[in-house]
Amino acid sequence: MWPFAYAHADARNSDKLITISGKVLNAENKPVAGAVLYVDDLKTNTSTKNNGSYKIKVSSSAINIEVRSHEYGTSKKAINGQTSIDFLLAVSNEHVLKSENTKKATVGQDSIIKSSKPRGKKMNTYNDIYQMIRAEVSGVVVSGRSVQIQQGHSFFGSSTPLFVINGVIVNSIDDVNPREVKSIRILKGSEAAIYGINGTNGVISITLKNGTEKEQ
Repeated sequence: MWPFAYAHADARNSDKLITISGKVLNAENKPVAGAVLYVDDLKTNTSTKNNGSYKIKVSSSAINIEVRSHEYGTSKKAINGQTSIDFLLAVSNEHVLKSENTKKATVGQDSIIKSSKPRGKKMNTYNDIYQMIRAEVSGVVVSGRSVQIQQGHSFFGSSTPLFVINGVIVNSIDDVNPREVKSIRILKGSEAAIYGINGTNGVISITLKNGTEKEQ
């Protein structure tokens, strides 16, 4: 009977609540309001008042008490039977203001970057397809309506290359409107070999825009 009674008495003592009070100040010794209290890493419903004060009841078996502030950081202390515990948070208000200004500056930079993005690719204007090839395609020599493709450090003979538009071999590209051209590729070697002997002098492959792309 006696050991059993003593066991219950110990349990009651371990569950006894103690009241802890104190103040929370920042690095400038100013009160921190709205800081949340944690006991043994468990969040409580207690937070500091406008004057930085708090009062909380904890179990006598509790080990640590901690205060957390979004603006000024955190601080943890061992209870060790104390009923009055003050906290000093190291983060200064000046640091907070700098952080806020940095955030605002970053947002401003993002806005500038977004507003400076090009709204549409500027189209170069060419009088004809040959002028476009001369300006846009490397490895070719264009003289009037004569086009030669470079092979290594030399050029093919005076023969003109094979012209292909949208995969179809054509005799001439004179009527191609530069504004309708999506891409121009020079095919040599194995790529030109698929066109057989016709591709001996190289191939100029032109892809035209479709209806949707022309509207853009």
